[in-house]
Amino acid sequence: MNIEAFSRCKYRKVDRQGDDVPFILPGIAIGLFDGATDVKGTLINSTPAGRMAALNAAECVAQLLAPPENRKLPARELVNKLSTLYAKSFEKHSVSPLPATTLALTIDCGDNWRFFCLGDSGIRINGSEILRHTKLIDDVSTFARVALFHDLSERLPDLDSAEMAARRAIFLGFDDAVEKGIMGRELADNIITKTIVGLSLQNEGAIIRDFLTAGICMQYRFANEVGNSLCYDVLADGTPQIGDWVDAWRPKEDVQTIEVFSDGYAKLPDNPTVAAWEAAFEETDRQDFHRISEYATVKGGTEDEFFDDRTVVIIQCPRIQPT
Repeated sequence: MNIEAFSRCKYRKVDRQGDDVPFILPGIAIGLFDGATDVKGTLINSTPAGRMAALNAAECVAQLLAPPENRKLPARELVNKLSTLYAKSFEKHSVSPLPATTLALTIDCGDNWRFFCLGDSGIRINGSEILRHTKLIDDVSTFARVALFHDLSERLPDLDSAEMAARRAIFLGFDDAVEKGIMGRELADNIITKTIVGLSLQNEGAIIRDFLTAGICMQYRFANEVGNSLCYDVLADGTPQIGDWVDAWRPKEDVQTIEVFSDGYAKLPDNPTVAAWEAAFEETDRQDFHRISEYATVKGGTEDEFFDDRTVVIIQCPRIQPT
């Protein structure tokens, strides 16, 4: 097989580390991990918490999948074992809560490929079949941030300032933003109401309000929990409860190309090459630089940062000739 990989941190000057980690162990598994950016800038042994999450997860997956029999474990058992290894990997650091990371893996299972995703990193097979799970809590953050960005862009001197102020408010919460003078209480309440109505989440109104006032910095409360629609599965504290991972098997003879990608790519290209993925990224950056319309997301681009780290790993599979 041929393997092509590209990973670019969000910082345009490349003066800091990003949170994406590509993962390539031919004969075992190929994929990536996308650590959740710590909004307070937490460092663990001088490494950003999100990147440490991705690195530790990569080591745990390598350990777990080295024995061939583990690659065929039922999804629940696979996730449970991985979660246990992940928690142990942080014991020496005394970190609480544990930082979170997604994973998207193409696992070598002999005559078959196993595609396993936890979180919102994705896999595309043969340029057409997309395996990916998204979570509602990101839609809530995105809707609210875009609404606030539009208000701030009319009051602040430039769009970069509007983006950074909106990003701070979403990350650290509307209560903090009101206290710091970024927005008034009436505006905060109006945006929360618009978010609830716009996403048809009236039955979850109190939970949405609590989340947006506290901010993404408190989002970990919904990770690996059950009880409301904002809960989601991820590799973090505890063990995924909902079962909203992706687990798919395909015969190797049916697979010609595999593309594993993080959510730093908002548009998928036509061709399975790094050049095509980067061209697609550049197109979305031109069309929606601040990520407030067609490619709206939790963060927008600025002159100093892309909207997110981005990573893609591409596998060109040899055609298996029948014997």
